[in-house]
Amino acid sequence: MTLIVVLVVVVVVVVVCTLIILVSALCHALTTAAPQQVTKEPIAIVSYNNEIRPEGGYQWSYETANGIKADEIGTLVKSNDPENGEVIEAEGGYSYTGPEGVPVNIRYVATANGGFVATGDAIPVAPPIPEAIQRALDYLATLPSTTEGRGRR
Repeated sequence: MTLIVVLVVVVVVVVVCTLIILVSALCHALTTAAPQQVTKEPIAIVSYNNEIRPEGGYQWSYETANGIKADEIGTLVKSNDPENGEVIEAEGGYSYTGPEGVPVNIRYVATANGGFVATGDAIPVAPPIPEAIQRALDYLATLPSTTEGRGRR
């Protein structure tokens, strides 16, 4: 009988400790996930420019009182695609101060041939390909395509 009581007490203590840990973790998660800077007042726009050009290009920019800046220039260019005579290519960027106080500056280019390419310190960079894997990829690139010379079966 005493063994059963001891086991029940141990189980109750474990359950209570687990609940305390879970409630503590939940409280921590809720307090750290809460917005750190809630602003009820609208943030003023310090400068704003929006220009649409007759030839089809455009240029816009803005800056807010809290230091956010953005700009973009769009240019109408001839397309290499015969179905689309002209396309707009864009170049621009934005900057702000991150939650840790670190400035973030992103620039980008969007072209018909190159797609969208963004650059900046805040953009993650893939790690380099290990040398052995790169050698394997280089070797595979020298091999004929698996679809070359094969007929449909």
